[in-house]
Amino acid sequence: MKNTKFTCVILITLLSINCLFGCGSQKQKPDFSSIKSVCELSTLKCYYHNVATYEKNAHGLLKVFGSGYKKIWIEYSGIVNLGIDINKVDISEPDTNNVITIKIPDAEVQSTSLDKSTLSEPLTDKGVFTKITTEEKTEALSSAQQNMKETAQKDTSLLAQAKEHAKLILQGYINNLGEEFNEEYTIKWVDVSE
Repeated sequence: MKNTKFTCVILITLLSINCLFGCGSQKQKPDFSSIKSVCELSTLKCYYHNVATYEKNAHGLLKVFGSGYKKIWIEYSGIVNLGIDINKVDISEPDTNNVITIKIPDAEVQSTSLDKSTLSEPLTDKGVFTKITTEEKTEALSSAQQNMKETAQKDTSLLAQAKEHAKLILQGYINNLGEEFNEEYTIKWVDVSE
């Protein structure tokens, strides 16, 4: 009976020791997916001196009486935000050499706005009995904003600069994760065009 108790105690002790050694902490891996929570990565904010214009010529009998024509000119600063859509970025897990491949899209215009504090007093020229409406001022500003957006979309230098800024931000993110896990990563960039 003593032998059975002694054997049970030794067996339980060995099982306990085995369980404790099996509970060792595993090496954690960095989570690169948290960058996806950003959605858009605005990396460049550009200001444009912009001019909004609207012109309507008089027609028919109104032209004879000097009525019906109108012109408007408004100066202001327009703002364009450039960056990348982070949802289109693909960050791979590190390979055996700690190389991380990042697929990154081209930069794009993310938003346009106007700085209301810079709106000048509208310069107008109009005929007798002719008014310039708020809708016409809004139409002029909207058209100028659209032209500014199209200009920014064609500016390959600004778009390239915004993409480089995005790369620097992503590289900093990867480097910070590497420091947290005592790893040094090398980044391989792959440009992805849509």
